[in-house]
Amino acid sequence: MDKIAIIELDTTKVKLIFADVIKNKSFLVYDHVDVPINLMKDFNDESIIKSTIIKEVVCILAVFKKMIDAEGITETICVATSKIDEAKNQNGFLNEIFSITNLKFNILTPEQEIGYIYTAVINSFNKPKALIVNVTNYQTEILLYNRRNILNTLVLPYGSVNLSEKFAGMPTKQLMDEAKNFVYSELKDNGWIFNLDEEFEVIGTGDVYLSLGEVSRRAKKYPLAVEHNYSLTMQDVNKVYDVVSGMEITKNSKIKGVSAEDTKNLPAGLAIISAITSNVNKESLSISKTGLTEGILLNTVLPLTLEKPISDNLGYSLQVLNEFYDKKPNNAEHVYDLSMILFKQLKVLHKLNRSYVRVLRVASYMYAAGLRVTNDSPEKIGFNIILNSQIYGVSHQELVLAAFTSILRDPDNFNLSDWVKYKDLVTEEDLNAVKKLAVILQIASSLDCTKFGNVIDISCDILGDSVIMKTITKGEVPLEIRQAKLSTIDFKRAYNKNLEIL
Repeated sequence: MDKIAIIELDTTKVKLIFADVIKNKSFLVYDHVDVPINLMKDFNDESIIKSTIIKEVVCILAVFKKMIDAEGITETICVATSKIDEAKNQNGFLNEIFSITNLKFNILTPEQEIGYIYTAVINSFNKPKALIVNVTNYQTEILLYNRRNILNTLVLPYGSVNLSEKFAGMPTKQLMDEAKNFVYSELKDNGWIFNLDEEFEVIGTGDVYLSLGEVSRRAKKYPLAVEHNYSLTMQDVNKVYDVVSGMEITKNSKIKGVSAEDTKNLPAGLAIISAITSNVNKESLSISKTGLTEGILLNTVLPLTLEKPISDNLGYSLQVLNEFYDKKPNNAEHVYDLSMILFKQLKVLHKLNRSYVRVLRVASYMYAAGLRVTNDSPEKIGFNIILNSQIYGVSHQELVLAAFTSILRDPDNFNLSDWVKYKDLVTEEDLNAVKKLAVILQIASSLDCTKFGNVIDISCDILGDSVIMKTITKGEVPLEIRQAKLSTIDFKRAYNKNLEIL
């Protein structure tokens, strides 16, 4: 297994990421360090990065280099934001970094940045058509794609920092309203942004969108602390806009859950978001946790993503979790296969639509996740692991349903108050569904309790008030059958049928 380090030199922070890597297969970010720094302090006066700032950056990077050496990193990728390209002393700055740390930085062009953002988003969302908006400190990058084909791109030379500077000195509400009108005036001639067909969705990336999501979740008392694929209605966006515009935000202000630096630039950032979202005639938008770093890693570790996106991003993210966290060999994939056989065989009884397949897939692959921590009530531990894992290609609702499907393998774990906690995400119909899915998963995992993979197929005969489940095997399965028969009582409760397993 290789290890990759990525250093990202931004205008407001220096970021170090460590990732375990299996080349041409998968990667997992296992640690990161963010150090705030004002790289552009007094920059506009002479377009020169100040010597005091250069010393600070070099000092930070020298420590990063020691950390990289200590980790046994096999490849280091160093990138700098395109804003640095405007510095008159950029060559001297980067040469000094290289001479002291031996770290060679590549200044990304806006086109490269938006390309990496697209790679990250297209491989972490199950959205065939979307408008991606990435708000950075000094520019806003917009991209439209349709079924993995890029249709249009635009880079607006204003982000949350320089837009704040442009309207500095104004009260917060005036700043936001005027900045919003200014951004719209700069974009209004690009009809492809504001005249989206009905099937196109909106995905936002960058720190401003993450801050928007954080404020929104806290205001709504949202039950999940999951940033990726958090969905907001336009009403939610407007509420956050109105709340922030009613504050007097100064350089010493801090909104709960948002860093001081991000708080300072949030009003202008929200103005950019509102200028776009209030004019695209969409009811909602989704937020992406993935961004530049993930795009670089994907292109580096999986070169195929340079040509086309991953065809099954849900399967890929489950494979990553299986690869890096679960003991080897394990039977997660086989349990999923058996679960799907049962799902299809019992279709006439459960009558669940195809959307629940993703729920069952996550629950099946993650059914043993709790054992990573303890053998004492692993279903309860697994519940929280599923809810807090980075799993792509599923909604927050589906994550919640997968977690309940996994924990309900032992019905004694069910507490109605836990279900009510997620009432804004789930329905009564969902509760009935997860009870049925949990029995399927319980039987499937029991039929492979030895992890020998001896049960290769299942045939179900539904006869009146009974279901006869016949196993097709490649060897003797006395223990598997014995364990699976422990599910008969739960099967009766969920399906109102007697179960016999042969």
